[in-house]
Amino acid sequence: LTTSAEALSLAKQHLNTQADDLITNLKHRRNLTAPIHRLPQEIFRMVLENFAAGLPVDDKDGLLQLLQVGRLWYWAIVNSPRLWTRLDSALPPTIARLVIERSKGLPILSFAWNSLDAFSADAEAPEEILKMAIQNSARFKSMNFQILPYNPFEIRLLLESKTSALEILTVEVGKDCGVAGGGFRKFALSEGAPLKYLDLSDVSLNFDSPRLSGLITLSLCRAAVPTSLATLLQVLSVTQRLEQLAIAEKRRIGEHVNPGRQITLGHLRELKIEDIANDYCAALLSSIFTPICSRVHVSDSPWAIDPLDPLLWHPGSTQTAALLGLNGQSHTQTRRIAITVECQVVRIRVFEHEGGSPRFFSFKRRRPSHLFGLLPHFFGAAPFCPPIDLEIGSAMDPIDAFDLTGWSTTLGSLQLRDENTCLRALQQLAQRTAVSDSTETGASATQVEDWMCPNLRWIMLHIPESDLQRDSHVAALLALVRRRWSGTAGGPAPANQLGEFYIFCTNLSYQKLRDVEVDVQK
Repeated sequence: LTTSAEALSLAKQHLNTQADDLITNLKHRRNLTAPIHRLPQEIFRMVLENFAAGLPVDDKDGLLQLLQVGRLWYWAIVNSPRLWTRLDSALPPTIARLVIERSKGLPILSFAWNSLDAFSADAEAPEEILKMAIQNSARFKSMNFQILPYNPFEIRLLLESKTSALEILTVEVGKDCGVAGGGFRKFALSEGAPLKYLDLSDVSLNFDSPRLSGLITLSLCRAAVPTSLATLLQVLSVTQRLEQLAIAEKRRIGEHVNPGRQITLGHLRELKIEDIANDYCAALLSSIFTPICSRVHVSDSPWAIDPLDPLLWHPGSTQTAALLGLNGQSHTQTRRIAITVECQVVRIRVFEHEGGSPRFFSFKRRRPSHLFGLLPHFFGAAPFCPPIDLEIGSAMDPIDAFDLTGWSTTLGSLQLRDENTCLRALQQLAQRTAVSDSTETGASATQVEDWMCPNLRWIMLHIPESDLQRDSHVAALLALVRRRWSGTAGGPAPANQLGEFYIFCTNLSYQKLRDVEVDVQK
């Protein structure tokens, strides 16, 4: 009986195996009836290659998962070298070798190294991945490094190895372990084709390389920003195809900054300068001419004692006019400019079309009134200036010399929350001033008399709460309404009516404003 039972068990296993093989074969034949399986192998590989091209750069498992779909997919992937063109430090060395072998000498489209992968618990000999990368570096089209400041692996060997086909390079050194970038020395690029994209953060590069001449995008952050402005300008002078420039977080320079000779960046379309020492920022902006740049974001830091504002905002500055879109070469015409002056900051936003992102400028100053005093002269001399919306905030340094005269021809709206400037503006708006006749041009244009800021269409005022200041502001406001808009027999014609006039005040101040309300209703 025992022998018979064993024989039956073996027979059952054999039948089960045959049944499994039959089911697998039937499933395979059923899958073959799917439309995709009726495609020629060449077409199927093209489909897979297009799919793989759309995968995110950090997708490490997409290709490996496709290998498990079925035999047809497996052999199509294995026999398609174009699908094996991504190398990553997170891959096991055995898989990395397969990538190198199955790519059949084709360019490696991307190599990514992340130090966190190298230090992870399941990392398998990251030195082997690095060694394979150095041996095949001449095939890399793109390299992306995320490195710890005191990385034990000699990444510089790979960065300085032969990378003749390299077009895209990103190197980011983290801020851990003390001083950012402290353990990473300056590196130099080997000879090869010009780079198209360069993004460096907290790592220094020897910029004396002909491979930078073809750059389309350049991004430098912290230690990557050259301390010498002359070095940066030298790089920009040879990048005739540059379309995007970003510079960030260079607060202390440690040396006097001088502007260089003007460099024209004729293809630059996007400029981003963020948290850069104000003297370095002003010297840089005054040294580059960007005739068609339309996406601009500038934000400096108030480190230098002399921020070099006269360099940037002197009347007739073609560089600054181009950055603001006032040079007449922008694809869209500037619609309006909004200027906000608050505590230790002057912000300028330039709007070209509704719903779009404005050109943005933020200048941090210990005393913003010095910069603010330069602006009306610059905008008054610009070839073209749209209506300006001016807002003076509270808690800012006193603008003792606040004067609307320079803004008279350009101001479209006025919002005042500072008590001193509010009273001065109320007094000036009640006055008439000499302006050039709008029907004449040139230095010989006839001077005619008109109301201060004749194009003003919108006003917002904040009346102070204290009795003495409130009474003086209410009196000035009443005089303004009666003189500017009421009109008297034999007197000058009243100014154009405002579209909107807002007054913010307390209940007690409102009682004082009853006379103003009566005059407004008249």
